[in-house]
Amino acid sequence: MYDVLVIGAGSAGYVAASVLARQKLNVAVVEKGKFGGTCVNSGCVPSIFLFDSSFMLSRWQEIGDYKGLDVKVDFSNSTFSKRDDVVSYLSSAGRSLIENAGGHVYKGSGRIIDKGVAETDEGEKICFKKLIVASGSVPKTPPGVMSEDEAVNLEYVPKDMIVVGGGYAGVEIAQIFSRLGSSVTLITRSRIMKGFSEKAREYLLQSLEFDGVQVKEFHEVKRMSEREVYTENGTFKGEVVVSATGRTPLIPDGLKSYSINVKENGIIVRPTMMTDDPSVFAIGDVVDKPNKTAHSAMHEAIVASYNLIGRKLEVKYNCIPQVVYTDPQIGVVGSASHAVKFAEFPFNAVTRATIAGMRDGEVRIGFNEKGETVFGEVIGKNAEELINIITLAVRHKITAFELATTVFVHPSLSEGISNAAKTMFDLDIDRFK
Repeated sequence: MYDVLVIGAGSAGYVAASVLARQKLNVAVVEKGKFGGTCVNSGCVPSIFLFDSSFMLSRWQEIGDYKGLDVKVDFSNSTFSKRDDVVSYLSSAGRSLIENAGGHVYKGSGRIIDKGVAETDEGEKICFKKLIVASGSVPKTPPGVMSEDEAVNLEYVPKDMIVVGGGYAGVEIAQIFSRLGSSVTLITRSRIMKGFSEKAREYLLQSLEFDGVQVKEFHEVKRMSEREVYTENGTFKGEVVVSATGRTPLIPDGLKSYSINVKENGIIVRPTMMTDDPSVFAIGDVVDKPNKTAHSAMHEAIVASYNLIGRKLEVKYNCIPQVVYTDPQIGVVGSASHAVKFAEFPFNAVTRATIAGMRDGEVRIGFNEKGETVFGEVIGKNAEELINIITLAVRHKITAFELATTVFVHPSLSEGISNAAKTMFDLDIDRFK
């Protein structure tokens, strides 16, 4: 009899399992695929590896021109094998974390056959007291069409690529393969990056167009096949068609044995990650939640683990940042609707950005009526790092004056954050240099 069964060993599952095993609970994990889930095997890791590669191709030439250097960088097909090496290493590391902590691993899909009893594909019975569902999600992809997961694991650069979907996955894939050498057309039924600020969209559209991506907004797709996309505005053909139109939660078989509320977008949970059944928790992409990211899933795993052992902790989704890995990167945290005042500062007025030739983009911070930080947006290179500073400010309700009077290293890109706050008090000297 196990204390806990974790179904799924992706970003959420392997963290929960290893945390609970280190707390000396008897933990079992059942995983039908590769450890690390979508993030490690077909999402964040391979995608960002290719993003870094495509970014470096563009950046070295750009910085060479800016700094007066003679730089020549060529793309190598060994990039794909090196990507695979990184994915393999991180996947095996996830399994090792569980096993080294004392957890027990089963291979299979983990079908629930009764309360407290699961069965693997090979018929092995697993008896448990409590359950954590971390089974993840799968792409919404028509038959015969390449999914977003498959696209980031391609072993070659297609001559032509049609990407359907204007969310973060579609935009990332379009820019990556355009910079690697594909002729890319991006098709979306509305605007790209719907839900992000107009300023972020403008920066990204300019960058995509500069990279040669043909962006087709407001094109309703009627159907798509392996090499063609049929829309109300015409037909588009390519060597590869990629569907990046969203994901659907992967609900384990037999979960109806428990009194759990399951909707189209996933399992309904409380801020503690507990379901309507106190013996069942759900975390990661299988949950109906506003932020389906790997770091959100990892945090949910910690929250669920704490509550499972009786230590109260809750998820605050407004304090979890999101980053789009494009060039420029876009980082967002908090809610702009909760802000009554906004402070902005452009990177072209940040000394370090000028030195490095990274002047595109800006910082935007929102404050409530008390002057507390409730929202942040960073558009530009290294937004993935800079947004974390604003995340701390949102979580701990740092005021505009506290941000403005905190000393940041000079010169550094993060000065854009303090300088934005300084504009609230007419202290932003750098802007006038």
